[in-house]
Amino acid sequence: MRGWSDVFRKELKEFVRDKRVLYSAVLGPLVLEVFIILLFGYLSTSFTKDFAHKVVVENSRHAEPFLSAMVESKKFEIVELTPGMSAEEALAQKMGRLAISFPENFQELLEAGQSPEVRVTYDPNEETALISLAAVKEVYSSFASKYSIERMTELNIDARTLLPFVLVEDKLPVEKPFAGAWLVGFLPYLIVIWAFYGGFSIVGDLVAGEKERGSLETLLITPVSRQAIAFGKFCALGSVSLASCISALAGVLIMGVAPIPMTQRLFESGLSLSPASMFAIAVTIIPLVMFFAGILLAVSTFARNQREVQSYLSLLSFVVLIPAIFSQIIGYTDIAGKAWVNFIPILNSASVMRDALLNRVDWTSLGMTSAVSVVLAIGGLWLAVKLFTKEKVLMRV
Repeated sequence: MRGWSDVFRKELKEFVRDKRVLYSAVLGPLVLEVFIILLFGYLSTSFTKDFAHKVVVENSRHAEPFLSAMVESKKFEIVELTPGMSAEEALAQKMGRLAISFPENFQELLEAGQSPEVRVTYDPNEETALISLAAVKEVYSSFASKYSIERMTELNIDARTLLPFVLVEDKLPVEKPFAGAWLVGFLPYLIVIWAFYGGFSIVGDLVAGEKERGSLETLLITPVSRQAIAFGKFCALGSVSLASCISALAGVLIMGVAPIPMTQRLFESGLSLSPASMFAIAVTIIPLVMFFAGILLAVSTFARNQREVQSYLSLLSFVVLIPAIFSQIIGYTDIAGKAWVNFIPILNSASVMRDALLNRVDWTSLGMTSAVSVVLAIGGLWLAVKLFTKEKVLMRV
């Protein structure tokens, strides 16, 4: 195996000189991670932003308690109904999404312990009206609960005696996750993808490209054995794929510390990661990268030219994408806790990384997943070296 380090340095020098490697394998993951987090930040802000529900109110001066609860929720814009105008006319003129009509004696009835009728008028065909109605009902539910407790206290009635049971929340003492829930579910997928696609753009030129250019023969007549040449190319390819993963993680860290209001919600838990979690991620990524490097090198060695490499890799990418995509939703199912997940390549790595990002390391799962990845990595390297030593495979064009 002497001479493999020379081949390794040779390939890395060529990669560095090739701007495609810089753009696709190094800068690509960094820029894409920044873009994805900005997109997630925008979506998160859009979905969670409290929009003001414009509501027309009739006899608002008689409904101070309930309207105060609506104002305190900061979800409503209250518009007084024009005297002489009906609720239907106000909605027809788009004065609000819905109209609430309080009786003139609302306050007196409420203080007397009676239940006055409050009418809500809306168009059932308008989605915005239904959304506003749900917001009004939410405030009403909270107001009614608070009012009922106050009334029972005045009457010396223990509210707990009217409940079937009391529900007490007891949260487990867990570590804070890395970033927020959005990123914890998506990051393992991105890491797996870049572990594969980091070397995707350069592998075609690694062996098949040299066949086309006729430079492979020059390399083969050197004193370096074919096994050492294959191992050197394998290490170079693995280094580029690992650099892509690191670049992707760097993009996340940059966005985590950047003072961008739109994305701060995604990092609500900070960027805390325990030493055990960092170790688990490293132990998971490295053999996964080695596995992908071995398979990619074997494909490049077997193919006659770069076009054939791209055809094979297009099919192979589906094998990688399916478990990687499934890893995004596995955390929302009971499957994540099944032992057989540890034996499914790619899916097991994403699952372990997800747990690590939650600062929760299952050492048994980590050991089994790493063992599977190491076995596959050795198998991929063995296959690449085997093909590299076969004359009929290596010399065909």
